[in-house]
Amino acid sequence: MAVADIVKAKAEPMPVIRQSDSVLAAVRQMLSIKETGLLILTPGGDLVGIITEKDVMRLVAERYTQLDKVEVWEVMSKSLKTVSHAATVDEALKLMTEQHIHHLPVMKDDKPAGLISLDDIISTRLRRTEDEARALKDFIAQQ
Repeated sequence: MAVADIVKAKAEPMPVIRQSDSVLAAVRQMLSIKETGLLILTPGGDLVGIITEKDVMRLVAERYTQLDKVEVWEVMSKSLKTVSHAATVDEALKLMTEQHIHHLPVMKDDKPAGLISLDDIISTRLRRTEDEARALKDFIAQQ
């Protein structure tokens, strides 16, 4: 599958915001369209940058001086989806994709066993694909 196919399959509209909009507007836009980043465009439609949830987190950490007074429970996600430690990577990916989840708690015997992210799954699948390709090349070379 090509990157163009992935872009085409994503929901419209394209995740964009104007460079003159506020960070708060960007956060609200990301939340409303369930994206973790936005393309920043000029009024003429030219790409000038992106803003991601990490950029917002960095801004909050650097400029918001009251973070030491806000307790984690006040902002944490409370409605959690979890996955069993015995689930396959494909099962976890399916759940994360369907639920628009980027981080997924892993449970073992009703206790937390870890936390996986989409990056973890992508890396795992990439390694698996590379291993399979290497095995096929080795097999072909032996023929």
